Amino acid sequence: MPDFCKRFSMNTERRAALLRLLKLSADDYKIGNLLHSRVLDAQADRIIDSFYEYLLKHVEYSVLISKKKLPQLKETQSAYLRSFGVGFNKSDYFEHRLMIGLAHKKVGLNLGLYQCAYRELQQLMLNEIPDGFMQDGVSGRDLCGFIHKVTALDMTLAIEAYHHAHVREIEEELDEAYSDSVVLRNKMSTDSLTGVHTKDFGIAILEKCLAQDRDENGLCVIMADIDFFKAVNDTFGHLGGDEVLREIGKLLKSAIRDFDTVCRFGGEEFMIVLCKTTPEIALKVANRIRQLVVEKTVQYKGADIKITISQGLAVANKESTVTQLLSDSDKALYEAKEQGRDCVIMSEAHVTRS
Repeated sequence: MPDFCKRFSMNTERRAALLRLLKLSADDYKIGNLLHSRVLDAQADRIIDSFYEYLLKHVEYSVLISKKKLPQLKETQSAYLRSFGVGFNKSDYFEHRLMIGLAHKKVGLNLGLYQCAYRELQQLMLNEIPDGFMQDGVSGRDLCGFIHKVTALDMTLAIEAYHHAHVREIEEELDEAYSDSVVLRNKMSTDSLTGVHTKDFGIAILEKCLAQDRDENGLCVIMADIDFFKAVNDTFGHLGGDEVLREIGKLLKSAIRDFDTVCRFGGEEFMIVLCKTTPEIALKVANRIRQLVVEKTVQYKGADIKITISQGLAVANKESTVTQLLSDSDKALYEAKEQGRDCVIMSEAHVTRS
């Protein structure tokens, strides 16, 4: 059986505090026993019949009540009435009242309707107290007070459970919405073919890195292009070319650090943004990429496709802009193509081969 007291943090101390606030104590047991023996136990069915007559007159409640299940609902409500305030300081009593709140949330009875219905049920109980009641030192006024206090307890517990369930539902909806937004954001920022980031995302990262202190962090950009990619498409078709692009995307992601960014810049061209990087480290990264591509064999329909890659490397300074870095790295890439491909060229015409 679920431990609702634990779920809703209704421990011994909190239960005692709530009873103290409602001024419910052991002295009320005598009052509760008289209420049941002289009023509720004998009149429970009549009170519940009147209660459901009230509910069915109002469309707000009638739409929630199944006529087929009405006898069962009345039986359940009568059982509730017979347990009203019985053992109010026991954990089982708290468990049952918390469960009622969850049940109301499940059927869609909102808190406003719940409180209005409970007010009616409370009034029906009060109406059954005989005028001038007095027995064993307990007056009708005492019975009324007990009804008011237990009603407050039951409503508090039901509302507490309802509220927690509602908050949990909202949290789950928010979690789902956040997950959906993450998936959507990832889709928007990820190239569907290669699995690397899109051009727009890469440029946004480049702008962000440029906004930081470049003297302290260092920033380099590599523009990479697959050599003779048109020949791959001509020989193996565009599907073969797509397979090469996918494999290169995986390779580039594996060759960079977690805080670096690789994006597909267009066609067979890729851009790599290296933040917190010196030119020497960027050069090593570029040469590692070149070597990995040389050693890579892409298999497609039984054929082995060998490829190489050319790269242009640009280094940012205080005056660098996105446009200038892209231009410098693109010019260096063009120079790498002119130098025979399968190489890395730094801006300022520095050529390195491993």
